[in-house]
Amino acid sequence: MKRMVAAIALLMLALTGIAGQDAPKSEYGLVVYKLGEKYATDKQAGETIDSLADYLDKNIAGSDFKRIGVRNKPDDALKLFQDEKNPVAVAIVSPGFYFKNKTDLKFTVLAEAQRGGKDGEQFTLVGRKEMKEYPAGKKVATTMTADLDWLNKAVLRAPDGAKPIDWVQYDNLADAGYEIIDEEDGAPDFVLVDRATLDVFGKDPDLKSLKSGLQSDLLPQDLVVEVDARLGDKRADLKKVLGALDQNEAGKKLGENLQSPKFPAADDARLEKVAKWYDTK
Repeated sequence: MKRMVAAIALLMLALTGIAGQDAPKSEYGLVVYKLGEKYATDKQAGETIDSLADYLDKNIAGSDFKRIGVRNKPDDALKLFQDEKNPVAVAIVSPGFYFKNKTDLKFTVLAEAQRGGKDGEQFTLVGRKEMKEYPAGKKVATTMTADLDWLNKAVLRAPDGAKPIDWVQYDNLADAGYEIIDEEDGAPDFVLVDRATLDVFGKDPDLKSLKSGLQSDLLPQDLVVEVDARLGDKRADLKKVLGALDQNEAGKKLGENLQSPKFPAADDARLEKVAKWYDTK
């Protein structure tokens, strides 16, 4: 009888172990939206985002992250967030998309990208002449015309009564720079560049002749957001893993592909400042 009881106990332990191994992992939909980046598509960047999902699975127990999509247009990205059949739990989005949709989509900021090893993003006007004032009524080249709210409410805010900037879309800002240098008909008056692009211009033998002028405030970079509290008890783990992305070789390689070596906590004061601009204008 004792042998039978012992055998049953061993069998139950074995079955428990098998059940634990077969326990389903929690699934988390992952979306990436990058404004003005023509390569931010499933075809061009899907493999990298799949690598991010795999990395998170390996470092967050009981998780199964799956790419739902990579987009570079706000309307296309919004469709992914509104698809109830494929719920999004976490996303990397542009700050403009976050501020415009944070209430409706129930976003919670978890971390901020750190592009180029610099804290925050800052934009600069460059042109044939140094422009220190708001370029009222001028034609300004940018990659971000799909989010005019971001440009007008955060990047370059117009003084009261000033004529708005005429924003012109360019997929390659270097093209706009060369048009200004060559004084081509229809060329923009200025180019709006981020820090990384300003560095590129500074290393080009022709583009470096353009003069830097008005700069934006220091603004948030791309944000990692949780959607509708869907991460649950994995929230803290995700923040920890992304914040330490540069602490191991696999993470460093992934960070290079993502163009962000790590994702530290966002600057709350900076977020609150921009949120007020969106609320008041």
